[in-house]
Amino acid sequence: MDINERKRKILEAIVHDYIQTGDPVGSRTISKKYDLGVSSATIRNDMADLEDLGLIMQPHTSAGRIPSDKGYRLYVDNLMQCPDIAPDVQQFIAEVINNKFDKIDKLLEETAKLISAVTHYATIASPPTINQTKIKHLQLVPVDDRSVALVVVTDTNIVRHYVIRTKKLIDYSLCGILTNIINESLIGTSLDELSVDKLRILEERMFGYKDISVDLMNAIIDTLEMEDVPNIFTRGMTNILSFQEFNDIEKAKKLLEVLEQKPYLVKMLKAKPTKEVSISIGEENGLEPMSECSVITTSYDIGEYNLGTIGIIGPKRMNYGQVVSLLDHISYHIQNMLIEAKE
Repeated sequence: MDINERKRKILEAIVHDYIQTGDPVGSRTISKKYDLGVSSATIRNDMADLEDLGLIMQPHTSAGRIPSDKGYRLYVDNLMQCPDIAPDVQQFIAEVINNKFDKIDKLLEETAKLISAVTHYATIASPPTINQTKIKHLQLVPVDDRSVALVVVTDTNIVRHYVIRTKKLIDYSLCGILTNIINESLIGTSLDELSVDKLRILEERMFGYKDISVDLMNAIIDTLEMEDVPNIFTRGMTNILSFQEFNDIEKAKKLLEVLEQKPYLVKMLKAKPTKEVSISIGEENGLEPMSECSVITTSYDIGEYNLGTIGIIGPKRMNYGQVVSLLDHISYHIQNMLIEAKE
């Protein structure tokens, strides 16, 4: 949308002031707090134009104005500035992420907790699924004479355990032999890369153990495919209720009901698998209880692989620039840690 520089500065002032105070912003406030070099009357006229354009709105009978969804969108797309992360926050992030977590799930759980503590917003994070990472090691361990535990370790230190039922008897010796055969065939392969040729080679190598190989291969594929349903970590979901937008008990209740729906959270994160930070505002979130919220997400990647997503949910008047800087910083550190884990 094409608006002149002065109107841009007025819109920016309204967004900044409303983010800080939560109070509707009048022309007198802008004239006093922001050095725009024009009179209060001129600001008032420009605000009327911004309202006609649908960029600001008048809540109830207040004399002031607040940004509309359209106004926030123009702000984040064209006016937002991302400040540097404070040194003490950078140190806090480094201390959490640089811990040598043996599982990526634990790292993300702690990261979600960290973000929630720093921002006072709600945080969601999805770890990578086995489908998106490469197998580093597979281990078969007998549980009883007709059950084995399949332990899968990936190149990003995801560890998963599954119990597989077999029709034939299986012992430690046979588990060791089959483990070696499977590792020789599958190390360095992701589930998405499992081809007919690879499975045929594995089947040929297990030819001498045909009584169990078919059941075992089917079970391995079935259990790995279960990973297609991602886990979700959530922290600080009730933080949002501390903002005045959710003082209405019924509105707060409906929002919490939505935030407890993991399928919705998974869908929301999957809809934004881009390497860039993504921001959805108000009605862009697709559900009425989320119409007073904004969601900011970013992914963490290794090369071409999108391994997971981190998101922050807050009121529409959240500090967008600060949150974007924080997510960029955290995503960068997580990616570096995952790269080191692969090497």
